[in-house]
Amino acid sequence: MNHSETYLHELLAKEHWTEEECRWLLQYLEETPGTELKSLMLERFRAHGLEVRDQALAENLLGRIHARMQPLPSFETKVVPLYRRWWKGTAAAVVISVAATMYFMQMPSKPQTAKLTPAAMEDVAPGGNKARLLLGNGKSLVLDQMADGPISGDAQLHKEDAALVYGPSGGNSSNTLITPKGGQYRVQLEDGTKVWLNAASSLEYPVAFNGSDRTVRLTGEAYFEVAKNAAKPFFVQMNGMTVQVLGTNFNINAYAEEKRFTTTLLEGAVRVVAGNQRLTLAPGEQTSLEQHSGILQRAGGDAEDAIAWKNGIFTFKNHELAAVMRDISRWYDVDIIYDKGIDEKIHVTGAMRRQDNLSQALKILELTADLHFSVQGKTITVSKK
Repeated sequence: MNHSETYLHELLAKEHWTEEECRWLLQYLEETPGTELKSLMLERFRAHGLEVRDQALAENLLGRIHARMQPLPSFETKVVPLYRRWWKGTAAAVVISVAATMYFMQMPSKPQTAKLTPAAMEDVAPGGNKARLLLGNGKSLVLDQMADGPISGDAQLHKEDAALVYGPSGGNSSNTLITPKGGQYRVQLEDGTKVWLNAASSLEYPVAFNGSDRTVRLTGEAYFEVAKNAAKPFFVQMNGMTVQVLGTNFNINAYAEEKRFTTTLLEGAVRVVAGNQRLTLAPGEQTSLEQHSGILQRAGGDAEDAIAWKNGIFTFKNHELAAVMRDISRWYDVDIIYDKGIDEKIHVTGAMRRQDNLSQALKILELTADLHFSVQGKTITVSKK
């Protein structure tokens, strides 16, 4: 193994890459013959026990990267946030995804064929901080159209930097925060608990926790940082599942259209209850409740992958294509159509920033999934290349 290969192996084993290391990697990708690099990448795929189809994907992908890689005039620091330790364990995929992402970020604009050039497709802006607040009296407020300050004359409720903040209150009513497709929002509840709502989600909560516990109801996805209060346990209720918080930070993905509800714990402890089943999680663990069977089980999970959305990153690490496209549908507020013969169960790997336009996201997917995407209005059609 020569010095460059040794250095590459060292990079693949690291959790973070410096700007200089990223620059070296891009240069290495550009200069290394495809066959040699392919062998290294396939070795990494095999080392991590990935399936045969992933090896085929690696060959396809690497060939395409080399065929299309252009000289890179400079490194742009804005891509650094993509290198996170959630990639640990699939380092080969990291290289591929990063190379693809950086290639497209720095690629000069030039005419290309319609089939291989998603840049020619219609574009859609990413989602943003959008939400509607449904008050207990039935009044509905569109928060993204309101200025910061007190809301509805209530000194204990105000909007602040695209977040909803509740102060001490003696009220007994409940409010509901609703994000549309293409929206996300943050709320700080009366007890200091912070909740980040992902797109197409809702959270119902009392304006004051006057009872013996603190109970909220969730649809969709949210990340919670629960304020500690041993005297008042915190519960999150969804359809068929309850999460009892024993103190701490966790993410719940409970979209009705997904096959399973997942709860991922980052800090502290939570107990997940579904019927007569219950599991207590330690930090880094995840539970999965299968909606079809109703079976609750402990899942491997990837804590940082689970909350990537909250940190402004779109990640799909060996995820099913249909699930990835549902995420894209919710964030960009688009519909998805699959051409006949498309296998929606194939697995794809990649990453992009959530603030990127839809075309940028689809460019990465075209590289990682060997698919073609066309956009007309608010509809994406998925077809084979």
